[in-house]
Amino acid sequence: MWSIIRNLCLLTPVLSIHIFSGLQNRYNTIFKPESIIFRSNSTITKLLVPADGASYADHTEIPSIFFTVKDRHLEGEHCIYVLEGLAAYEILEGGRDSTSDYGLDKTVYFGARDGVYKYDPESLSAKKYGTFRDDIIQIQKANGSDDIYFLTSQHKLFKLGDNGTSRTKISGVVCAIEFVLDTSNNIYYLACEDRLPRIVKNDGSLQSFLSSVTEDFQDVKLIRPAFIMENCVPFFGDGNLYMLYSNGTTEKKEFRVKEKPTAFSIDAALYLVAAVEGKIYEFNVMEVLLRSMFGVSLPWPTDLTKIVMSVMDTTRDGFYLNN
Repeated sequence: MWSIIRNLCLLTPVLSIHIFSGLQNRYNTIFKPESIIFRSNSTITKLLVPADGASYADHTEIPSIFFTVKDRHLEGEHCIYVLEGLAAYEILEGGRDSTSDYGLDKTVYFGARDGVYKYDPESLSAKKYGTFRDDIIQIQKANGSDDIYFLTSQHKLFKLGDNGTSRTKISGVVCAIEFVLDTSNNIYYLACEDRLPRIVKNDGSLQSFLSSVTEDFQDVKLIRPAFIMENCVPFFGDGNLYMLYSNGTTEKKEFRVKEKPTAFSIDAALYLVAAVEGKIYEFNVMEVLLRSMFGVSLPWPTDLTKIVMSVMDTTRDGFYLNN
C-alpha cells in the first residue's frame, strides 16, 4: 500500500499546473474558481502546509497554510501570513520562508531578514529563535532532528542547532541559489556558477552527477518532496518535470509546465496548495483519485486518470533502482 502511495505522491507537483498529454496534444487547466481558497493583490512566493505525518485524505476542513507575499511597499518587501479557515493573519513582516518537520512535531519556523523565528499559534505571532541575525532567503527543517538549514542572501548555506545557539557553515556548498532537503537530509542545491543542481550527501560528501544531466537547462526549480518520498526530490527543468535521486541519477517525466505557479507545497503529500497570480488553490489529491476510481464527475482534466497510472508505472522502476 505505502509503495503505491509513495509513487502517487510524485504526482502532486504536477497536479498543481496545466497538464500536458502527448496523446491529446493539448493543455487542460485545473485552476478552477471553485478551488480558490484565498486571493491577494500581491505575489505569493512561498507556501507551506505542515505535514504532521498525515495525508489529509480524510480532512474536511482546510489545514493551517503559511504563505509569504512579496510587496515592495512592505518593510523588507516580504511578509508571512497564516491562513486559518478562510481568514489570513499577519505573522511576520520581513519573513521570507516557512518550514516544519515531516513528523508529528507541528512547530513551524520562519526565515527572515534578521534570523530565524518560531511560530506561536496561541498568539498568532512569531518569536525570535536563536541568537543569530542572518539575512535568510530560504529555510528548511531537517527530518528527525532539531537542526534547521537556511540559505542567506550571500548564498551561503548554514545548519542551526542546539536550540539556535550553534551555527555551522555547510562547507560542501560553496555558493547556492536555492536548496531543498530530501527526507534523508541529503542536500540538493542549485550552484551559483551554472544554476544546475548538485547534491551534498547527509555525511557532507559531494555527490557528483553532472554526467547524468545531459540537458542544457536555462531554468531549474527544485521542489521540496512530500514526507513519504524517499531519497529523491522533484525539479522542473525548462518546464519539464524530472526526479533527481540521491545517487545522482535523474528521470524525466512525461509532463510539461505551461504556467508555473509562483509557489506550491506538497509537504502534506496528498493535499496540495499552489499559488497563481496571487490566488491560492487547494487540491486534495487522494479525494480526487478515489472519486475518479468510482466514476464520480470531476472538475479536473478527463485524462487525469490515464496520466496517474502512467506515472505510477514509470516511477516504480525508478524507485527500486534507487534503493
